[in-house]
Amino acid sequence: MIGGVRVGPFTVADLGYWEAVHTAASLALDPRVAQRFYALHVGGLNARHDDAFVDEMNDAELVCADGGSVVLLARLAGAVRIERTPTTDAGWDVIAEVGQLLGRPARLALVGGEPDVVEAAADALEATAVGEPVLVTHGFHDPWQPVLDGLTGAQPDVLILGLGAPKEMMWVNEFRDRLPACLVITCGGWFGFLAGAEARAPRLLRRPGLEWVARVAQSPRRLLPRYAQGVATCASIAGGTVRDRLAS
Repeated sequence: MIGGVRVGPFTVADLGYWEAVHTAASLALDPRVAQRFYALHVGGLNARHDDAFVDEMNDAELVCADGGSVVLLARLAGAVRIERTPTTDAGWDVIAEVGQLLGRPARLALVGGEPDVVEAAADALEATAVGEPVLVTHGFHDPWQPVLDGLTGAQPDVLILGLGAPKEMMWVNEFRDRLPACLVITCGGWFGFLAGAEARAPRLLRRPGLEWVARVAQSPRRLLPRYAQGVATCASIAGGTVRDRLAS
C-alpha cells in the first residue's frame, strides 16, 4: 500500500493527480501478480462497516480519493498533496501512460456492466487508440470461470473492472490469485460514461469535486439515497478525525 492518511478505517494515498497517475501506471509493469488501483468515494465510505471490504481496500497497492468529500476528509486528517483522482478522468491517463511505458498500446480487458454498454465502452477506448481491447464482457457471469480463463489467455496489461463498489473490490479479492499479472482498475460506472449512457457533469462542477450533483440529477432514485447517507457518513468520520487529532 502506498502510504497516506486515514479516512475513517481506510488509508488513502496522499498524492496529487499526476503523481497518482504515474504511480498507478508503473504498477502495470510488475510481473508478479495483479496490482490493484482502487478509488475511494462516498459509496465506499458508506460501506466502512464491511470488514472484508475495508481489509481489501487497505491491502491494495494504491487507493486514491475519487470524491471531493474524501479529499476534504483526508486533508482534515493531515494530507498535504492529495487531489481528487476519479477513474472517469484518471482511467484515460493511466492507460495512456501504461502504453508509453510499454512502447505500444496497452492491452485492455473490460469486465462489467450490461453487454451493450461494455461493448460501446470498449469501442470508445479503441477509437482513441489509447489502448487495444483484447477481452470485453459483461458483469453478470455465474460462474466466472470462463471469464478467468479468457483473461489468462488474453494476457491484458490493464483489467478495467466495472461492477460497482464494494462488489468489484471483493471480486478482485476472491479471484486475484487467478488473474494474470496486470494492473486492475476498478471503475464503478465509468463504462456508462464511455458508452454515452450517462453524461459527465459540466467542468464547473467537476473541478471543485461537485460532480455528484449532476449524477444525482440524472439518477435521483438510485443515487440520492447513497449521497444522503454519505452526508451522515462524512460527518461521523470528520468528527472522529477531529477527536483523534485533538487527543494526540
